[in-house]
Amino acid sequence: MLRVDTLLMLLLAVLNVAQQPLQQDSPHVPPRWTKAQKYAAEGFHPLDCLAGQVRVRGKRVAQEAFTVFRPDAAMKCCGTLIRKGRTDQHGHFFVEPMQEGEYFVQFHYRGTEYVTNFAVIEGYEQCDGTHIEVNFSNPKKPVIETFVDINDSGEPCEEDEPHCYRK
Repeated sequence: MLRVDTLLMLLLAVLNVAQQPLQQDSPHVPPRWTKAQKYAAEGFHPLDCLAGQVRVRGKRVAQEAFTVFRPDAAMKCCGTLIRKGRTDQHGHFFVEPMQEGEYFVQFHYRGTEYVTNFAVIEGYEQCDGTHIEVNFSNPKKPVIETFVDINDSGEPCEEDEPHCYRK
């Protein structure tokens, strides 16, 4: 009977610990993760880098203008102009460098503007090993997906290179 009681107490202790959320100031929660959670709670999609491809209803937004803005005082689009650019023939784009913070990006496609928001978690000079795909299949609910770029070509590379992957 002693074993069952001990096992039951251990199980309750584990369940109690598992139910407690991680504290934001806990040493177990990385600062990046805390920033990403903060931006997501504010409705901004957290990103490492603004680079990737954009589509509207499955079609690539090729050789079209886009604009990056800081939010206005009400945290709505579109406040301070940060950068203007154009997508390439495949709908690819990138913005370098960028500071940490909240932004809106406005893509132009066939006379219509498509807007989504995002937040850069940590400022950067150059994009590293990630890219995004912005999909306006439903223009009222754009989807941003983040991908990690991996170089598994077998070519020699240094472990600290963003595209280096060792099998």
